[in-house]
Amino acid sequence: MMNVERDQLADVLLQSLYDYHFANNGGSYTLPKAMANADVTSKLAIEYLIEKEYASDSGQGTDNLVLAITTQGMDYIKNK
Repeated sequence: MMNVERDQLADVLLQSLYDYHFANNGGSYTLPKAMANADVTSKLAIEYLIEKEYASDSGQGTDNLVLAITTQGMDYIKNK
C-alpha cells in the first residue's frame, strides 16, 4: 500500500470523526478492532491518525477502538 492511499483514507476518517464529534456532542466513535484489523489500509490510516495525535483511542484493553478527534485533528481539518 502506498502512503498516498493511507493519507487519503486518513483524511476521510478524520473528517468523519470531526463530523461525528459535532453530531454527537463530542462523543467518541466505537469500532470493533476486528473490523479495523480486517482491512490493512484502514488499520494503517487509523494508526497514522493516532501517531500524528489527530485522533485518540480510549479503548485500550477492550475489543473496540474508541476513537475521538483531538484538538490537533480539529485544527488540521479547519486548516485544510
